[in-house]
Amino acid sequence: MAFPRLVGAGEEKLVFLPPEPAFEKLIADPTEPHDSIQIQSGAVPYEGNIGSAIELLQWRPAGGSRWGFGILGGAAIGLGTADATTYPKRVVYDGGVLNYNIFPEKASDWRLGVYFSQSSGALSHRLEYLHVSSHLGDELFDYVPRFIYTRESFRYTLSFQPSENARLYAGAGYWGHIDPAEKPFFLHAGAELFTDAFDFLFSTSGRGYLGYDLKVKDEAGGVVNQSLQLGLQWKWKKENRPAVRLALLVFDGNSEFGQFYRQKDGHWGFGIYFDP
Repeated sequence: MAFPRLVGAGEEKLVFLPPEPAFEKLIADPTEPHDSIQIQSGAVPYEGNIGSAIELLQWRPAGGSRWGFGILGGAAIGLGTADATTYPKRVVYDGGVLNYNIFPEKASDWRLGVYFSQSSGALSHRLEYLHVSSHLGDELFDYVPRFIYTRESFRYTLSFQPSENARLYAGAGYWGHIDPAEKPFFLHAGAELFTDAFDFLFSTSGRGYLGYDLKVKDEAGGVVNQSLQLGLQWKWKKENRPAVRLALLVFDGNSEFGQFYRQKDGHWGFGIYFDP
């Protein structure tokens, strides 16, 4: 639970751990720190994400705008499936044979960064510095060539939200450090559309939503990644912030897992997302 501390004169305030960030997270961006469980087709049939952005300080001038500073971090873990014919790695134990894990780890990506944000009316902005590293899952060590994947980027994103049911965003980024060496520029855009709230199970509140995220990267010969979510946002009450989202998802482009960033990845699936 956040405990705001207000410091200032008149209407000007400095809030420690504010209950609402100045820049809301991008719900359809698969690399945005978030909590989710996904079942999907393709090379990585099971994926789990854990992470969040934490706004440490928020300055609220008398004019009504908000300025925020915070940290963000997250991890994405990709799991596969295995049987006796897939990667036949075995361990001999007391004369018997033990098969490896039924759900072997394929890859894990880790993200850590800081950001500055600002909002005023329908417009909000975020400037972030992000470190990313990717690691091959231990089950693939003996079968797939692994390499060092580490990056550090600066990214600016502009968001326009004319109503509580619609949001558009766009931005650009630059990888100041990138290994393996690639062209460092990328563009980013997307949209979030919601229906009006309606009564749902047990007097709770629901909203249908559509989220679309687009990334155009100058790496690996040119990459266009598209992510689409179509689902339901479920809250205890309409005015509450915590929510569960149930969504059908479609992805087309190159894998967002760093160890596989040169590989094509088109998949569809189902995800459960937990928004604090």
